[in-house]
Amino acid sequence: MTMLTFLTVSSELDNAVGTGVVEMPARLCRRLLREAQDLHAAGLKAFGLLVGNPAAPGHPLRPVDVVLFDPRRNRRNEPANRAAFHAQGSYFREYDDAGFVADPADLLRAWRALEQAGLEPVAPFHVHRRQPANFSVIDYRLHNPAFAWHLIISLRDPSRPVVQPFRVTKDAAEFGIDEHDAREGSELAYHGPEVGPLGLVVSGRPREVRTVRQALHLGR
Repeated sequence: MTMLTFLTVSSELDNAVGTGVVEMPARLCRRLLREAQDLHAAGLKAFGLLVGNPAAPGHPLRPVDVVLFDPRRNRRNEPANRAAFHAQGSYFREYDDAGFVADPADLLRAWRALEQAGLEPVAPFHVHRRQPANFSVIDYRLHNPAFAWHLIISLRDPSRPVVQPFRVTKDAAEFGIDEHDAREGSELAYHGPEVGPLGLVVSGRPREVRTVRQALHLGR
């Protein structure tokens, strides 16, 4: 799968929005990368929600903020959740940080805070610590169908992060994993018309965009 990242400045956005492109402010993108890399260096997996303003043009493809959940409160390894992840293949039995389950109390607090601020979540995001920036089979199974897209950050090479948004269309009946699944290879890319890569436009002042370009090791 070809994955492209498009970087530009705000004045060039008008023709890009509405054509399968996510627009993210450069400061938000850089903050997200920095915090994900810091957590990764500490042996932790970053995951959370990208947040949008429903009154703003381009919504829901224009995140304006991010909510990062505390990875130390990841419920992935509670007994029932661990059994479900182990049923997704040997990769998930080998790595106990493969996968995440947000703490329900954290989710509730985040939701209430966003409602009070007049904002709403527009997409989940999470880090692949060892895998490329693909949208995997398990990512598809666990993607909340209420969201039209999902952001993956690959830190397989921590010094060269890869950021890739994906459009996702799915039915609620396809949501979830189970301890009886007996799957193998769920970390591999999902192949199907329900998932496809989106472009990414990073907007902001030239210096801000240049900082993101350097963080992603992209040429001019």
